[in-house]
Amino acid sequence: MSYESIKNEFESNSKIKFKLYSLEYLIERVDNYVQVYAIDYPTRKSKYNSLEELFNNFTVYNEPLITLVNNIKTIE
Repeated sequence: MSYESIKNEFESNSKIKFKLYSLEYLIERVDNYVQVYAIDYPTRKSKYNSLEELFNNFTVYNEPLITLVNNIKTIE
């Protein structure tokens, strides 16, 4: 999946659910920020000012999400 397709889906729905490795994640817009968390760990939410900031700074196994974008599989 490409970053542009994720961005387009996020802009139209204000949230996106995806699977990366063995965990499912949810990115959603809340008030004036964007938050991401693993669905199995809802108390570990990370907040960012924009989707771009989230993709550049949120890490999974010490890799920024933007470098793992090809491994992301969206879930309906």
